[in-house]
Amino acid sequence: AATFNIEVVKFAFDWIESEGGIMEMERRSKAKADLIYNVLDESNGFYGTPVTDKTVRSRMNVPFKIAGGDEALTEKFLIEAFDKHSFIGFRTKTPFGYGEYMRASLYHGVDIEQTSRLADFMRSFQKENM
Repeated sequence: AATFNIEVVKFAFDWIESEGGIMEMERRSKAKADLIYNVLDESNGFYGTPVTDKTVRSRMNVPFKIAGGDEALTEKFLIEAFDKHSFIGFRTKTPFGYGEYMRASLYHGVDIEQTSRLADFMRSFQKENM
């Protein structure tokens, strides 16, 4: 019988329980999403998101684009994010090319400190490129 998946789920549930349980995971998810959405909302349009209704925004993946989709600034953002901060995974290439929006993925393995560093980078990138 295949038990690998059951074992992996057990490890995940044990970790969630050791970290404070489901309510703590929800609190962290909300805090992380708020950090990034605040950057977007306070950027005066430098960063844009297709989800303006705050009641339906994802806490897991935060979509955004830079300066209305400016490709040169987007490339600069991606390079600086990686080279200066080791941030990766904002843009995924599919068989159809790149999507209009990048995304900040805030899965459980991404902690609040890492998310705060991303928010700080996004603010400084905006300040340097306005």
